[in-house]
Amino acid sequence: MHHLRNLNRYKPKPKEESEHHKLSSQTGSAAIESNKLDTEKLSAETPANTEKKERNRLYREAEFINKNCTRLEDFIINEEINAFDLRKLADLNGIDLQISEGWYPLTLELIRQLHENGWDKKVSCIKEKYAELRFYTADAYGSNLHTIIEKYTEKSQSICETCGAKGETRSGSGWEYVACRKHYLENRHTISAENLGFSYKGISYRWNEVKNMHFHSFDQFQGIYRFLIIEFHQKKSGHHGPNDDQLYVPEHSIRFGNFLQFLSLQPYDGPLYYSGLNRDYLNRFKHPEFCEICGYLAVYLDECECCENKTWKSYNKMIKGEDLHDREKKQEHIKLYQILWIRDEGEIYEQQQKNYPKNPEHRWLFTEEEYKAYPTED
Repeated sequence: MHHLRNLNRYKPKPKEESEHHKLSSQTGSAAIESNKLDTEKLSAETPANTEKKERNRLYREAEFINKNCTRLEDFIINEEINAFDLRKLADLNGIDLQISEGWYPLTLELIRQLHENGWDKKVSCIKEKYAELRFYTADAYGSNLHTIIEKYTEKSQSICETCGAKGETRSGSGWEYVACRKHYLENRHTISAENLGFSYKGISYRWNEVKNMHFHSFDQFQGIYRFLIIEFHQKKSGHHGPNDDQLYVPEHSIRFGNFLQFLSLQPYDGPLYYSGLNRDYLNRFKHPEFCEICGYLAVYLDECECCENKTWKSYNKMIKGEDLHDREKKQEHIKLYQILWIRDEGEIYEQQQKNYPKNPEHRWLFTEEEYKAYPTED
């Protein structure tokens, strides 16, 4: 078996800068530097009574091609339009721009393509839906313009909505979005427990502030609870639940299983025994296992919390497929998901963050040649 000693050599090498990323630096970073503005403010929601005032202030301070444009028919589309022009186009069409900054360059590229093919500049919606860019015009299905839009909808599925880097569709507490590994991990957030208290999303809490805990939203298909609700004695600022005295922690949070393991090991007559918790379910987190794919001590309920892959046994039960005792097929399965884990930079980020202990006996099953030969989506 191949033992990977230097993970960085398996990190995909930087490719020649694509048109998308050139546009990103032109319309994003360059615009921010030249105007001393943060384009994130451009897409942020503001109260209805101040939104127009704030938008006008941003327009006054920025420099962009259509700064003084007041009619849609006069809107200029060329290689120099930037994020402010994109916002202005939405305003002239009477719509909100409902996408994050990472998709601005892609949308500007789409607009140029549509313009070159006779588009009338009218758009009824620009938004993210089901982890895709949605750009609605009046053009009929199957038309040339509609085909162009579909192409960019497909492109958006591999571009991080936050930063514009290469990404993939991720899931989080019932919704899907496109993110690179870095921003996906940031969105998952981390929960960790200590003897005096715990922390979540960078906020620390003491155990004596906690009134009770209970699980919420049972997924019968997966056999798991989707949330842990932590109830406090008093209202808390910066809470993350529907009530001021509750904290909702989704099951996909980083170190969630370790947090539940900590609670499962508390004595029944101790101060950290919470009557609202389903003890049978909680006890299932007492003994985590090392993952055969990524090698980290993060397998709870037959799924790895670190690389988010099912165990070989659970995978087969789900698809009702391979023979559990077929060693060769199992090895090929593990090898495939190890390659995907490395390609998504999962190992690099986990080595940096050190969320889970690593199995010293873990081995990578693929060779460098097999990694290079594995097809990409580029």
